[in-house]
Amino acid sequence: MVDEIIAKSLPQKTLKEHTEEVINEFNNLRKLGDKLGINFEEKEWKRLEKACFYHDFGKANSFFQDKIRKLSSDYEIPHNFLSLLFLEDNDELLLKIIAFHHWRDLPSLNDKRIDRVYSDVQNYIVKLNKDFNNNFSLIKKGIFKKRMELLKKYYSKRINGIINLQSETKFIILLGFLNRLDHSSSAGVPVESIPLTKYEATKNFLLKKTASPWQILEIKSDFKDKNGIVVASTGMGKTEMALLWGDSQKTFYTLPIRTSVTAMYRRLSSLFGEENVGLLHSEALSSLLLNENELTTNDAFYHYNLAKNLSYPLIVCTPDQLFSATLKYFGFEKIYATLSYSKVIVDEIQAYSPKTMAIITYGLNEIVSIGGKFLIITATFPNFLSDKFKNSFYFLKIPNLKKHKVELREEPLSEDALKKLIKSLQQKGAKKILIVCNTVKKSQQLYNSLKDFSPLLLHSRFTRIDRTHKENDVLKSTFEGILISTQVIEVSLDIDFEVLITELAPLDVLVQRMGRVYRGFTTDGDFSPDKPNVYVFTEDTSGVGTVYEKEIVEKSKSFLNNGVISEKEKFQMVDKFYSEENLKNTEYWISFNNALEAIRNFSVSRKNEAQKIFRDIAQIDVIPKVLLEHDVKNTKILNKLKLEKRSLRKVLEKIRIKDKKEKIFVAELIKDFIVPLPLYRIKTALLSLSDYIDNNEMSEYLVNIKVVDFKYDDTLGLLYEEGENCFFVE
Repeated sequence: MVDEIIAKSLPQKTLKEHTEEVINEFNNLRKLGDKLGINFEEKEWKRLEKACFYHDFGKANSFFQDKIRKLSSDYEIPHNFLSLLFLEDNDELLLKIIAFHHWRDLPSLNDKRIDRVYSDVQNYIVKLNKDFNNNFSLIKKGIFKKRMELLKKYYSKRINGIINLQSETKFIILLGFLNRLDHSSSAGVPVESIPLTKYEATKNFLLKKTASPWQILEIKSDFKDKNGIVVASTGMGKTEMALLWGDSQKTFYTLPIRTSVTAMYRRLSSLFGEENVGLLHSEALSSLLLNENELTTNDAFYHYNLAKNLSYPLIVCTPDQLFSATLKYFGFEKIYATLSYSKVIVDEIQAYSPKTMAIITYGLNEIVSIGGKFLIITATFPNFLSDKFKNSFYFLKIPNLKKHKVELREEPLSEDALKKLIKSLQQKGAKKILIVCNTVKKSQQLYNSLKDFSPLLLHSRFTRIDRTHKENDVLKSTFEGILISTQVIEVSLDIDFEVLITELAPLDVLVQRMGRVYRGFTTDGDFSPDKPNVYVFTEDTSGVGTVYEKEIVEKSKSFLNNGVISEKEKFQMVDKFYSEENLKNTEYWISFNNALEAIRNFSVSRKNEAQKIFRDIAQIDVIPKVLLEHDVKNTKILNKLKLEKRSLRKVLEKIRIKDKKEKIFVAELIKDFIVPLPLYRIKTALLSLSDYIDNNEMSEYLVNIKVVDFKYDDTLGLLYEEGENCFFVE
């Protein structure tokens, strides 16, 4: 008789141990089912329980057992199909759930091969009967062949992207739950947590700030169970309204960029407790390992696995973690099963490209169709989206406030014009001036021309460590002076400026930039500026045709006027600007609608493919060659790796990675030297970092990191040099 049937490695677990863990998690999930809002009939719970029990029985074969013991790597029939040998039920849905809990190609089977498989698996029956106190037998060979033929027909449709969500919802959700139960058991974390009631904690937080919070007054009981759109000015408390709406249901809070996600995670953790809030983005594990609370390595991995397995009652994440599932990659079912009883908050939907916005729009409607709910919260809502979210409530909260006075300058944002304007503003007492350009190239040029004013430059083409230092300088309460920036200022840095000087940009972008001036004024009041505090330069605008569509920028100009503009007028302008009537036939409009139509019949195989499409990536992360000789400044990571301060090259040549934790630390160390580069700037094949580092043991970790021979300056950022002249990266 076989000694043990192994199901998992690292750590090693027997089939009996793993199956018992999965069944235990199933029982925990069922106990929480009603509280979570999982609307299963009894027969669905029974079906899922049976799938949990049998899903890995196919591992009871010598091919798999030799492979997991590293005795052989011979071809095997995937265990998910062999599990069907033990299942007497002819329940087609149950068969599909077990067979496709791993999406693998179906093997070719002839009678000779089936005979060999049966003979092999039969050797494990006695051990299975003993372990599970049962009397197992294998189904007839003819039945097994028919099942495989049935599955092959379905699989051929699936690999061609033919998925009918309406007719396959039950299969998708049950399969997703089986995967979640399997994965969480393997990771040693609970599949679900006790629901978190967010209403009371949020209500108490608001009552500490004001006696009559508008959010509590407006989030009526009927709103909590509906999908909706909340449009409110910056700083008005949209987040709190969204949390009240989420109440006790499982909630996902999505934001456009990782830094905003991490900041929101910290904010919500302090409100609800770290044990109730998960962090999920591409760098979440490193953020947990390096956070200021000094989690132990085991705790960091545990928290990460809870978030990765969607176990927290409240998860803060980038939208690609959820909405890439809309592209139906193999394994998307895990996300959809969870969203079928969850609420999703989408913060600042207008911040995405038309293609990404189309994916989110389509995804939100699919979430509704399977039982989930959504709430969009934003300062500027694209009006043309309204008819895409039918049967949703619409709530508007705009203060009766005037805090911006606009002056249009029909000239380029040039060195001479800027110097004159800045001198005039400073003579009138302005101490904090923000200059926003549409391109990095323009911001670098202006920085060089304004050095006499000692400005600070901030854009996306700095290394992470240099950008962090600059952001910290700006965030100091004592900061005074001039900040020259790009779009990065629109979605980061909670800081007030007295004056905005900006290039012409799309109307909603200009409104976002205006939000950086007198940011602290948010409620109703009589404050109205008597002199301009927003200057828009409208000619020879940079980034037109590359960063922003030309027609969108030109249309924006026609909406602008000189004079004081109220928050209500801003909303009305953006609302009219993003109407179907105004946008129709623009490239922006066409791009959105083409993507929305294409996604109906589009799928990919892998999750990383879906995430790349979702992020609409047009750049690559690189290390400027010159930085290889710069010292590593991240002493925190050096200490964790027990290394001395030295150049990046020497540190990487010294490192010997021993475990997954050290691999993450090394990746974080390298990220301090990485700069994003537009793909169109790459003219030739790039060398890998491994080509520059004399350390064979590190080659596999460094081979995919690219190095460019461009100049880098810690005050200007990445520079592109060609011949004798220096050109700036756009």
